[in-house]
Amino acid sequence: MNPHRSTPSRGAPVSEASRSEPSWYDVNIGGKRFNIASRHGEAHIREVERLLEETYEEVRARTPGQPPQNLALLTALNLADQLLNLRLALKEESGDWTDRVESLLQRLDVILGPESQDPSR
Repeated sequence: MNPHRSTPSRGAPVSEASRSEPSWYDVNIGGKRFNIASRHGEAHIREVERLLEETYEEVRARTPGQPPQNLALLTALNLADQLLNLRLALKEESGDWTDRVESLLQRLDVILGPESQDPSR
């Protein structure tokens, strides 16, 4: 997403693959309006806006009296923490699947014997 543009325009839902230029969207986070560019379409931008606003409000409720800049930074820290935790969980899960597949392949080799590995038969 690109947060710089002087003239806002409304983006229409277009498939990501067919969009060559980004569309511009107005989003509101923490009571502030931003005009951002994205190639991901309106539904995606609204979900991003919802997630940011929700996290911002949760942080604001837990840290009363903080200036908006601090709330924005704390929001970013919370979202970065969530992202890193999800990446770690995904890496662990994909590692588990890799181990399972390797184990199944070894078992198949034992069951089928050496003849199954010779493609000329």
